[in-house]
Amino acid sequence: MGSINDIARNNIKRYRKLRKITQKELAEALNVTHSSVSAWEIGKNSIDMDRLNQICKVLNVSLSDIMADNVDPEQFQKDEENRKIIDVLNRRPEVKRLMLTTFDSRHDDIIVAIKLLEALKKR
Repeated sequence: MGSINDIARNNIKRYRKLRKITQKELAEALNVTHSSVSAWEIGKNSIDMDRLNQICKVLNVSLSDIMADNVDPEQFQKDEENRKIIDVLNRRPEVKRLMLTTFDSRHDDIIVAIKLLEALKKR
């Protein structure tokens, strides 16, 4: 088990990359320098609790997500996909209705249905 700082910095980097946010973009969202974000991620500087809470908000994760040790990469990816599905459900009631009518469908089929709906909306 790594130190709490190591766990947090690795998870911050993991969630930042998963969300396709650069260090510079994260720095701008937090009103800090790019070098501050870099120093946190490499463990050069520690992160205070207030800043950690701000990072959680920007990355849209909970503090427990940031502090979780031994995150399984496959489970991490599945959790992120589920998070996206929940976000779509919260924003799009028609997708929620679709999900309820296809409750017994496979996860992959539901993802395809959501992508189809998003493509149709762009037309």
